[in-house]
Amino acid sequence: MLASCSNATPEPRAKKRGKSMARRSGQSPQPVIHRGWWTVRYRIDVSGQEKRMHRRERICPISGPGLLTRPEIERRAREIIAASGADTVEHFEKCEALTQGTTFREQARWWIEHIQSRKRSPIAPATTAGYRSYLKNWLNPLLGDVTLASVDNKTAKDLIVTLGEAALAPKTIVEIVGVLKAVLASAINNDGKQMFPREWNHEYIDLPVVDPKKQRRPTLISKQVTDVIARAKGRYQVLYALLGGSGLRIGEALAIKLDDYSEDHTTISSDCKTIHVRKSIWNGKEQKPKTDNAIRSVDIPATLATFLKSFAADRSSGFLFQTETGLPLGQSNILRDSLHNLGVEGFHCFRRFRTSHLRKNRVPWDLEKFWIGHANKDITDKYSEQLKDDVEYRREWAEKAGLGFVVPRVPQLNVESIEQHAA
Repeated sequence: MLASCSNATPEPRAKKRGKSMARRSGQSPQPVIHRGWWTVRYRIDVSGQEKRMHRRERICPISGPGLLTRPEIERRAREIIAASGADTVEHFEKCEALTQGTTFREQARWWIEHIQSRKRSPIAPATTAGYRSYLKNWLNPLLGDVTLASVDNKTAKDLIVTLGEAALAPKTIVEIVGVLKAVLASAINNDGKQMFPREWNHEYIDLPVVDPKKQRRPTLISKQVTDVIARAKGRYQVLYALLGGSGLRIGEALAIKLDDYSEDHTTISSDCKTIHVRKSIWNGKEQKPKTDNAIRSVDIPATLATFLKSFAADRSSGFLFQTETGLPLGQSNILRDSLHNLGVEGFHCFRRFRTSHLRKNRVPWDLEKFWIGHANKDITDKYSEQLKDDVEYRREWAEKAGLGFVVPRVPQLNVESIEQHAA
């Protein structure tokens, strides 16, 4: 008679655990005689297969010249196993990595998402956009299908040769190689250790040395700023005057709102003499400024404040520079429609001009850094941070420094050009 079948669900079989060095206690060598030799047999991980491979190595002949004593044979057996790396974490992880075969492109995809979403120092979207550009245009086409385990100094050396042949600037090459290193270092094991640690030899890979004196940093002089602003039209005229007279980054300037003061937005005072930087615009959206030091209050001379106030007219909300639909202006649109047509390479030219002008007019070093949004350089500057809360002091220096260029006609007031007052 057939046994009745049970309707009970069978217990699931335990899932087979993967290999782990933590569950290995190490190998105890047992020298044995094999074909006239004392030998040691041990197991070692091999890339591309799950089970360890048995390996046998000779120690010494069993008689005659070269014969060792028993203690010497056992010591030599241990030395052979140690030299092979069979019981080391490094060899195990290298074999695992080669077996998995993670490519540079796959790891780069994970890395670029991780640096934006991590809780510790997430990267700003603008910076991430630069990294994506390096990956898309250079690293992935050249190294995308290469396994991480294969990326080494020779790989970096060949990459630098290719980048040099493409006539890229030394600064750009250094940044691209920096992304290469970061992607490789992001591959870690369960213990948080790098799976592919590298000792990068900058001399061997011939990594360029960036010479600040040779870097291209286009700027403007007073006459050029006056000319650019005079030739600009409408809101662009006001924007360029603000950039030249404040040293704001373009994203910070486009984020200015006419609403009441708020820690959640970049706003401007009712008299237009102080801009409170709290946000920046990137791809049409408000985000945190570039650095913590970028969160600041920037004071501007009265002549420029009058110009801004006349431009804002009776508006009391929304972005100072906005489209017809109330959205912030786009940087690429400004470059295409106006700035490049005026012969200016980029927005940062105005920022460099303002920094230079402040120094020429002997503005205190700590106040200059505060207005520009640079980090404190040494401990003595920490004691002068109280100056940023002294609005009267800041505005006094703003007037002393002046603009360094001519503010154009203010159409809204229908008056002649207001020139910069004597610095």
